[in-house]
Amino acid sequence: MSPPPAWRRRGIPIALAALVTVVLVLLWWLRPPALPTVDSPQIATVAAGVFRDEVALRARVEPLRSVQLDAAEAGRVEAVFAHDGDWVEEGTPLYQLHSPEQEQLLMERSAEVAQQTANLSMQRSEQAASLAQNRRELAQLQYAMTQADSELDRQTRLSKAGFAAGMALEQSQRQAKLAGTLLDQARKDQRVEEGIRQRSLDEMTRAVEGLQRGLQLLERTRDRLGQKAPLTGRLSGFTLQVGMSVRPGDRMGRIDDPSSGVQLTADVDEYYLPRLRAGQQASSASGPLELAHTLPQVTNGKVKVLLRWSATGAAPPGLHAGQAVDVRLQLSESTPALLLPEAPGVQAELYVLEGDVLQRRPVRLGRRASGQVEVLAGLKAGDRVLISQPSSNASRLALP
Repeated sequence: MSPPPAWRRRGIPIALAALVTVVLVLLWWLRPPALPTVDSPQIATVAAGVFRDEVALRARVEPLRSVQLDAAEAGRVEAVFAHDGDWVEEGTPLYQLHSPEQEQLLMERSAEVAQQTANLSMQRSEQAASLAQNRRELAQLQYAMTQADSELDRQTRLSKAGFAAGMALEQSQRQAKLAGTLLDQARKDQRVEEGIRQRSLDEMTRAVEGLQRGLQLLERTRDRLGQKAPLTGRLSGFTLQVGMSVRPGDRMGRIDDPSSGVQLTADVDEYYLPRLRAGQQASSASGPLELAHTLPQVTNGKVKVLLRWSATGAAPPGLHAGQAVDVRLQLSESTPALLLPEAPGVQAELYVLEGDVLQRRPVRLGRRASGQVEVLAGLKAGDRVLISQPSSNASRLALP
């Protein structure tokens, strides 16, 4: 049998090499896509334990009785008579403000009151002069009527005796009637004039009294430029300096009454506000506490709570205003639960480690407190999950 031709011997290796190449290309195209890799993964294990429904707080010791010192008026600090930390007695001057606007307004109102008071005095003087003039006119008119009545009586007697003409009697009657009419009219006119003048004086008097009350208010406002201690105690947070500008409502400091005792105040995240109620227990190194009151006003995402000692009702010795105390506020009873540490990646969907791959799985989470998260469904004890924030939202992730 003759050997195969040389071209056939050379073609077989080439065909095999081409076939291998095609197979490798198909395998490359059909390979599964590479999974996204998690950067710096943090893995935690689901553990069975006791869920402590409590909140760790950093509380401050504050006096039970204190008075806030807020500026009532605007001005510039002219003098400071006390310093932060001083013990002050009730009525002790603390600072004095100066307000050029208040001084100018007080001068203007004082000048206005003086001017209106002078006008009122002038009106009263004119009224007195008018009343005197009216009395003189009435006296003259009354004298003229008396004279006319006397002349009428004389003419009547003469006429009856036949010594006077009828025309003279008629003239006397007209004069007497005119004198009486003028006297009555003068009295009416003077009463009307006196009523008008009196109403004008009354209105001016009320206006002056209103200006005087306004002046008194301004004087009291000037008095409020100087602050005195409203009670005896320790001055704190008082940092005023001469030359500072003050606006109404600015917090100047406060005075603490140490004889009233102390309490703890702490800021709690507003997330817990619906679950806060008076009487909840708390623990600290200074003894057992209870929640006395919650101030529901939210400031920067926080609400303030007041805590007091529940055992003795009084603070233990050695605590001073401004001191910090670590407190754990218990929101409800401790219960058995599956637990995970609280972290950014602990959400409604978690990545569970299955072999070498992180598989996304929906879970149901419950309460969060004290750095723990309660697992209600979707996980079992021993599961290892990604608790750091994943860099991708793919259904499967790979570890680095």
